[in-house]
Amino acid sequence: MLVDQHIWQQMEVADNMNKIIIRDSAKFEELINKIEAQLPVIQDAFRNEKNNSRGIAGSTTWKGMSQEALYGKYKQLEQNFTPVEESISIYIKFLKKTLEDYKALESSFDAKAEEFSNQLNVNS
Repeated sequence: MLVDQHIWQQMEVADNMNKIIIRDSAKFEELINKIEAQLPVIQDAFRNEKNNSRGIAGSTTWKGMSQEALYGKYKQLEQNFTPVEESISIYIKFLKKTLEDYKALESSFDAKAEEFSNQLNVNS
């Protein structure tokens, strides 16, 4: 049930994004910029976590099996940092390309509509 609810929420988010890009491309671009601005924040958080794990690995005050187990968990967690950063970067590029393509399509539609309008005016 929770998975279904999560999927439904994701669909609503996607639908809202579609409405934004269709109605207001500037707002969509603003959302892309907000996501892009968060990437360095996320990278800093990951960097801090890596530093924390190194502190645990080289701890002079606490040695033992628990320390080694905790360090092992940190190392496992760190393996996810780069893929997450790359996924966010790819998503940002995808959104920017989507916006660029949308603007090009809208421009094409506008040009065709103008051309059609001029043809109607010439023939009247």
